[in-house]
Amino acid sequence: MMYSKLSLRNVKRSFKDYAIYFLTITFAVSLFYSFNSLTAQQAMLKLSNSQEDMVQDLIYTIGIISIFISTVLAFLIIFANSFLVKRRKKELGMYMTLGMSKFNISKILVMETFFIGLVSLLVGLGLGTILSQGLSLLTAALFQVDIQEYTFVFSTTAMLKTILYFGIIFLIVMLFNVIMINRYKLIDLFIANKKNQQVKLKRTSTAIGVFVLSLLLIGSAYFLMLKYGLFKSMNLLWTSVGLGSIGTFLFFFSLSGFLLNIAKKNEKLYYKNINIFLLRQINSKVNSTFISMTIICLMLFFTIGVLSTGFSLKNSLEKDLTVTTPYDSTLSFFKYEESVENLEKKLEELNVKQYGDNITFKEYYSDESISSYLKGYTDKQAESVLEGKASAPLTLIKRSSYEGLARLQGKDPVNLEQNEVLILTNQKDMKKTMKRFVDNNKSIKINHKEYPLSGFQFMSVRTDKSAKDTMIVALPDQAVSEMEPSRISLNIQYEGEANKADQELYNLIETYNKNADKNTYLLGMTKTLVYEDATGTSTMIVYIGIYLGIIFLISSAAILALQQLSEASDNKVRYDLLKKIGVTQKEVNQSIFKQIFIYFMMPLSLAIIHSIFGIKVVNRAIMSAGESNVFFPSLLTAGVIIVVYGGYFLATYSGYKSILKK
Repeated sequence: MMYSKLSLRNVKRSFKDYAIYFLTITFAVSLFYSFNSLTAQQAMLKLSNSQEDMVQDLIYTIGIISIFISTVLAFLIIFANSFLVKRRKKELGMYMTLGMSKFNISKILVMETFFIGLVSLLVGLGLGTILSQGLSLLTAALFQVDIQEYTFVFSTTAMLKTILYFGIIFLIVMLFNVIMINRYKLIDLFIANKKNQQVKLKRTSTAIGVFVLSLLLIGSAYFLMLKYGLFKSMNLLWTSVGLGSIGTFLFFFSLSGFLLNIAKKNEKLYYKNINIFLLRQINSKVNSTFISMTIICLMLFFTIGVLSTGFSLKNSLEKDLTVTTPYDSTLSFFKYEESVENLEKKLEELNVKQYGDNITFKEYYSDESISSYLKGYTDKQAESVLEGKASAPLTLIKRSSYEGLARLQGKDPVNLEQNEVLILTNQKDMKKTMKRFVDNNKSIKINHKEYPLSGFQFMSVRTDKSAKDTMIVALPDQAVSEMEPSRISLNIQYEGEANKADQELYNLIETYNKNADKNTYLLGMTKTLVYEDATGTSTMIVYIGIYLGIIFLISSAAILALQQLSEASDNKVRYDLLKKIGVTQKEVNQSIFKQIFIYFMMPLSLAIIHSIFGIKVVNRAIMSAGESNVFFPSLLTAGVIIVVYGGYFLATYSGYKSILKK
């Protein structure tokens, strides 16, 4: 009972000084609960069958991600806890001096951890319940669905999951505390704050060499990503990640070896006010925290990158849908062993023309490849599209089919002369290449016959999930009369209710493919399904990005804050000495502000530089999916970082001054 009261008193006494620790755990619990409460939120949303399947996939993915996040949070809480114990070494040494056994000291720490965990869980779950209400609105907006009827959302499953995960984390923290206390000697507890950190790299020349090597490694990572992109090779991608990570580690590892010596050379800066004290404080801190600096920098890089590009990718995927879905639905048969006549007959037997205006058209393959025509006219964007399609044959359609497809889309077809041909593409990255090709060629040779070239038009010939029509040529009808079609398709614009037609077509396609033989397979796609699939995919990216990004941002800021606050008491004697030799309180406060500001900005600055290159690489990949605009998402990301990261910075500054005043 006595130990319980002592533990509770210690928690109350240290709550103000270490409010950041409590708040960080509380925010982590609230985020963990709210994102795992998606099952309860789903009941509020008016979802179609396909969207319900996507939400289930999202719930499963978040469950997997939550395991990873709980591991990150476990390391964060253990890390933070170790600093709190370090802060109280003198107090624990006093307990030991008074005759208290290590077992009883461990018992006190275990009880304190239990109280902290209990309060954090209760407050975090309450805050998470409120946050999940707003998350429901975000979910509805991302899936572009209406909320059927607002109901208060509370997920018992998410609550139990949160209690289980964080309960395990705090059990590990308790065990960690017991092991740590048993390893301490009494002398360590009393002189811990007097132990100076040894410089890892004592020779300045060695430190500078390591620093230059770090820049070379980071530069190599940038070069590989800018040159080859994200999807060239997984080996190249992981090589770049490895080089960048090692380079970041060596960057912070080398700083303490020469940073102070370089500052000394600028006497005007070094001897101004109390900069000599300030610079030594920063140098000592970097020397002892370069590993955590590296991890924080990489987490911030991830946060900036994913928050800046997540919404951009969502907008890009959904903006391109107007191009790839010109018809309400498309049904296609590919030719395997059966004749096209039989496939055309089967298409008629499906009786799908009843749903609205429609057109049936056939596609043919020429003897030439697409790349053979475009060689010498491509740019980097076009090359990325054509990569892996070097031997892809040129697709042909009849001119009458083109004219019918254009009219079904509500467009006026291009007027062509008797033997003129028209190039079609629906890939935006191919526009400039096609224009160069058309501007430099008055004719095009197809299957050993020359045709006058009218130009090119940007349009799709079917409804599909992505823009796949790299290069299609509309030929005079007689030019393909003796060719064997490779595919037959039917495009429909509904006249009646879209939802009813979609559902009937889904059922028809599913039934047909279940009973069809291996030689035929009916492909079907509707505009509704494409939009739902795109919004589902992009929403999953945004959800995971926000979830991981905010957790990483909070973790990074919390670690930096706790590192500074844990040193505040140790530095109290130093600051008292400064005051005795005439340093004013204002100068002391300025020194504290500069120290914390520089310490917070070091990992953030390198993370921003990483992000500039990273966003550029991701932006290129996004451009292949559609238009990209990272300006507004980047502004939003900057705002989040200023609020969260800046908030932790100000809280740390305030807490640091408060500790020094005691």
